[in-house]
Amino acid sequence: MDAGKQEREILKKALNEWVAKGLLSAEKARELEDTIVPNDTGLQQVARYFFFIALSCILLAFSAIFIDDKLLEKVKSYFAFSNLAIAGLMLAISISWFWYVVKRRQKFSDISYEVYMVLGALAALCTLVYSFKDIGFGGNYTGFLAASFLVLMVLSLLLRSQALWLGCILALMGWFGAFSTLYDANNLFLGMNYPIRFSVFGLLLIGLSFTTRRIKATSFVARSTYIAAMIIFFTGLWGVSIFGNFAHLEQWSQVRQVHVLAWSVVFAAAAVISFIAGIKYKDDFARDMGVLFLLINFYTRYFEYFWDSVNKGIFFLILAVSFFFTGRWIEKKKRTNGKILP
Repeated sequence: MDAGKQEREILKKALNEWVAKGLLSAEKARELEDTIVPNDTGLQQVARYFFFIALSCILLAFSAIFIDDKLLEKVKSYFAFSNLAIAGLMLAISISWFWYVVKRRQKFSDISYEVYMVLGALAALCTLVYSFKDIGFGGNYTGFLAASFLVLMVLSLLLRSQALWLGCILALMGWFGAFSTLYDANNLFLGMNYPIRFSVFGLLLIGLSFTTRRIKATSFVARSTYIAAMIIFFTGLWGVSIFGNFAHLEQWSQVRQVHVLAWSVVFAAAAVISFIAGIKYKDDFARDMGVLFLLINFYTRYFEYFWDSVNKGIFFLILAVSFFFTGRWIEKKKRTNGKILP
């Protein structure tokens, strides 16, 4: 249901009142609240862009500060702080920040609330960084990444934050990459190079997104999990279609690209399945991802096989004709079935 900010506030107040009167359960109220989709005006959209820019600058500043060890060591030596003292201070700041934001939740828009959640999460991650400085980060930072995943997951579910859940997925990706690198053999983990590993990771995450949809506590992140999983899966398959399953770049560079052509077929098949499933189940994102990565597959194969041998104009003309007749076929099918495609 599309609703403006005032309409959303009225609907949320009505849901809270029904819960207070016992007319509606708290779980059902949360489920209904998750179906309310913001209907932003132009100015609200502009404000959202500025929030994203501010968030990006904050993340860059945070990364730059923690990458610059000299700056951190100067701060520590000046105040004579130990690692645990800094960890305790950041933990207190993080808890205070989350308490303040949650208390004033009704005064924040959805996007500003997520920005504030990210700020609190950065303080929580600072706590982990300085805690692990004394106990060790684990091989390839696996211990730190696993702890980051758990902390972000708990915070996301408790505070119902989409941004923190995406951070949780990124931490899980980082842990999987570090763990698989730590225990690989000749750059292969269970016989898989990096692109195949993350294709499998994305596929498992797609399955997880359907599981989260059935659990009330995680239903609000089911869609974001699904979107992130699809992007990871198709990006991984794109890499596989280029590099195959070779363990080293030297091995890949010594063979002709035709040796990985089978992976291109798998990539194209996955895109077609996503496109058809998107139409069948009225999933716009799956449909669009199918079309997007099918085009990416075609363009990649062109640069691999036909850049030097086929006239550029002829190649793109063939693509245009093929997509034109595909569009015509879909239109005819729509008229025949009497249905409007999503």
